[in-house]
Amino acid sequence: MNQYVGDPIHCWAPAQYPDHHQEYAENLCWISQMYYVPMDEAIPFYKEDRMKTDISFYRWVVAVLAIQCLMFKFPNMLWKELRGYSGINVQKIVNMAEEVSTAPPDDKDKQLSDIALFVHRWLQTYRVYKYNVVVRFKEKMSSVLCFALGKRQGTYLTGLYLFTKLLNLINVIFQFVLLTAFLKFNYWTYGLEVIEHLGGNWMDIERFPRVVMCDFQIRQLQNVQDHSMQCVLSINLFIEKIFAIAWFWFFMLAVATIINFTKWCWEIFFSKRREHFIQKYLMILGDTDSRRERALFKKFVHMYLRDDGVFLLRSVGNNSSEIIVMDLIKKLWDKFKKDHYHNRSTPAVDGNGNANAGRHRPDAVTGESTA
Repeated sequence: MNQYVGDPIHCWAPAQYPDHHQEYAENLCWISQMYYVPMDEAIPFYKEDRMKTDISFYRWVVAVLAIQCLMFKFPNMLWKELRGYSGINVQKIVNMAEEVSTAPPDDKDKQLSDIALFVHRWLQTYRVYKYNVVVRFKEKMSSVLCFALGKRQGTYLTGLYLFTKLLNLINVIFQFVLLTAFLKFNYWTYGLEVIEHLGGNWMDIERFPRVVMCDFQIRQLQNVQDHSMQCVLSINLFIEKIFAIAWFWFFMLAVATIINFTKWCWEIFFSKRREHFIQKYLMILGDTDSRRERALFKKFVHMYLRDDGVFLLRSVGNNSSEIIVMDLIKKLWDKFKKDHYHNRSTPAVDGNGNANAGRHRPDAVTGESTA
C-alpha cells in the first residue's frame, strides 16, 4: 500500500506536539469520524453540521470489496451445489468429453459409447412412466417453475442454470445500489461523470476528499480538551480509482449478462431452438431424411432428451468440439431408435401370461403406450 499512496493518513499537528503525540493523534483520527470542509468555507460550529459531510466510508472499503467478491461467487457456488441433484454429474460428463478429444483414435469410440450409455441411463431413470392429469399438470408447471418441479419433467438443470444466470444479473445491478448507499452519492451515473472530466485534471475531491478534518478529545487530569486537526487522506486517491474502474467493469458485466441471459431464455423457452440444435448435427449425418424418422425426431428431442438432455449436450459442445457432440448425439439417436422399434415390436402380456395384440408395452424411452 505504501508504495502506491504512502501513509494512509498524515495530519497537520500543532508545533507543541511531540512525535509520539502526533502519531497517537493520527491513529485516533484514522479510527474516528472525519468530515470534509472546502478550503473556502468556514468549519461548522455544531458537530451535527460537521458530520453531514462524514467520509468515514474508507475504513470499510476492504470489507465491502470482500462482500462484493462473495456476492459474485454465490451464483456459481449455488449452481455447483445443486446441479448434482439432477441425477447426473454434469462436470464429469463434460470432462469425459474433453478427454475424448485427446484420446487415441482406437479409444475414442469406446469412450464416446461410455458417455452415451451414462446419458442414456440418466434420461431413462429420471422420467415419468405413467401419464395422467397430475403428471401433465406438473409438466405445465415445470415449464414455469423450472427446477422446482422439473427433475422428472426434464427441466431441472435448465431451470437451475437459468436461475443462476438471473442471480448474476440481479447481482451486478445490485452492485450499483450497494455502492450508492455505501458511498452516499449516485453511483449509477458516476462513470459518465468520469468520462466527462477524463480529458482534464480529474479529481473528485468532494466525494473522495484528500484533505479532511478530524475532531477528537484529549483527557488531561480532570480536563477534557477538544482538538481539531487537518489531515491528508492519501488513500482516497487510491479508493477513487478503484470505484471508477469498478463502475466500468460492472457496466460491461451488466451488458454481457443481459445479452447472455436473453440468449439462454431464447434457447430454452422456444422448442424450435432445441430441435434446430439437435437437427443440425443429425442432418449432417443424414439420419432424419425419411418422413417416418422426422416424426420420430420430435419424440427424440421433446420426450427423450427433453430440456435437460439438450442442455447437457450444449454444455458438452461448449467445452469440447462440434465433432464430439455430433458423435454423441448420433449414439444417443441410435439408442433411442433401437429401444423405440424394439418396444413397438414387443406385445404386452396380460395377467394370464397371454400376449395381447391390441396393446404394446410402454415405450421405454418416452413412457407412453406404443399402441
